[in-house]
This record gives sequence, C-alpha cells and structure tokens, in this order.
Amino acid sequence: MDILSLFSPERIACETEVSSKKRAIERLATMLANAQSGISTKTVFDALINREKLGSTTLGNGVAIPHACLPISKPSAALLLLQEGIGMDAPDKKPVQLFVALLVPNNRESSHADLITELAGVLQHKSTMEQLEQLHSPSSLMDYLAVLFSPPEQRIAA
Repeated sequence: MDILSLFSPERIACETEVSSKKRAIERLATMLANAQSGISTKTVFDALINREKLGSTTLGNGVAIPHACLPISKPSAALLLLQEGIGMDAPDKKPVQLFVALLVPNNRESSHADLITELAGVLQHKSTMEQLEQLHSPSSLMDYLAVLFSPPEQRIAA
C-alpha cells in the first residue's frame, strides 16, 4: 500500500502544547474521525486507547504509532508532531514527539502490521526525527512525507 495515501494535510498537525498521551490521542482521534464517515471521535479515541492499554505503541527515538481496527472502508492515518515530547513507556525512555495514528478496516487486520513496520522503519531513524523537528506546518510535513515514502528510484532524484 502507498503509505503517503494514508495522509492528508487535514490529518497532520503541529502542536506546541499537548500535555499528555490522552490529549495527543484525542487530537489524533478528532483528525481521523473527520476523515471517516459514520465514525465518531469517541469511537476512534476509545479504539486507540483500548489498543494502548494492551501495550505501549511507542517505538523509541520519540515515535509512537497508536493503531486500531474499526469498521471503515479504507485505512487512514493522522500525524501529530509535538514541540515538546510527552513522557511515555518508550523502550529508550525518550519523550514522544511524533505520533502517527493508524486506522485500518476490520477485514484487513493482517495488513496493519505491514503498514506499522513500514512506518516504523522510516520514521524511527534519528535523522528523520531531526528533520521533522525543523518542520512547523502541515504542508511542509506532507511534503517531507512525500519524500520519505516515495519509491526508491524517486528518492534519488528528490
């Protein structure tokens, strides 16, 4: 699946003041619910929180990928970049600055592991996080995601 198609500028935010994991997930749930017809923010929030209760979705190096399966027609993602990180149960104990929430349809539960693996493989690099920290608008983040997730032959030309 084309990772870039999961995102849109409306589902990307840069925030200066998010005080907790709960607030970050609320923000992500709002963005994701606005992209799906028939799914409320509360439904998305509850699904993401329930998944988080099973085990932390932090990867380390300031990245977390909360995710859930819901009765939706296609996968979607939302990105939240925080100016100040939030302390969570990260394996490296670093605060989380980058949240990428992922929703996948119930009938495609097995594909979400591949999406998470691909997202993690790119976003967890220290150099990627350093670059992301320099970006302060949804459009600049979307442009950077386009570079990160373009096919390898296009990355060389970019």
